[in-house]
Amino acid sequence: MTRPVVLLPPSKAKVEGGDGAPYGEQLSSDPDLAAARLQVLRAAVDAADELDDRSIARLTGVKPDRADAQRPLLARLGSAPTMPAHQRYAGVVHAHAGLADRDPASIGVDVRIVSALLGLAALEAPVPDYRLEIAASLPPLGGLGRFWREQLADHLARLTDGVRVWDLLPGEHAVIWPPDVREHRDVVALRFVRPDGRVAPAARVKVAKGRLLAALIAAPDLEPVDVATQVDLGPTWTVAATGGEVVATDRG
Repeated sequence: MTRPVVLLPPSKAKVEGGDGAPYGEQLSSDPDLAAARLQVLRAAVDAADELDDRSIARLTGVKPDRADAQRPLLARLGSAPTMPAHQRYAGVVHAHAGLADRDPASIGVDVRIVSALLGLAALEAPVPDYRLEIAASLPPLGGLGRFWREQLADHLARLTDGVRVWDLLPGEHAVIWPPDVREHRDVVALRFVRPDGRVAPAARVKVAKGRLLAALIAAPDLEPVDVATQVDLGPTWTVAATGGEVVATDRG
């Protein structure tokens, strides 16, 4: 049976170190994306020497006074040790889903992490410790979100053809969807809002997304309408589901 696909953002929090082969030697682990990943790797390494502090800060998502600490990390990305994605990412969503303790081969959903460095990474994909923002611009590639939308178009179309897709991506990562692909896929639209319709607090949304992913791992055949009655997103949330849309309202 084809597994549902879950699209997940990465996390800034990552486990340090790793005992996997250097990232530059692992690019061929996904032949479809190897060439694009090599372009990003080379551009990121070059950026360490060529960009000023403010640009490095924007690229890596840190304050300008911490840019110098990011330069050597960018410069050494190719030789950085790796570990599987489900163990590398340690943010709130990933932790509440319990991904670090899962066996990617045995769970009933196909979780893919949208990454500024790797494009789209399976849970078992080798990932270095890195900081790179998908909303940033990386010379000479330009905006990384736009770059990956173009590079992933065919790959994402094949991955999502004929399967249900649970899209847990925030706006900055959802940009990787080509509109003509998304509109022809069975994508569950998820919104996390306050009672007045504004976007719910990010910290609570991350917990709710992690709980939802844990529920999908436990019950891959879950229907959108079932989220309202069978998934506990937390005590402050109420859920309404109609068709392919799930709206979770935070009343905390």
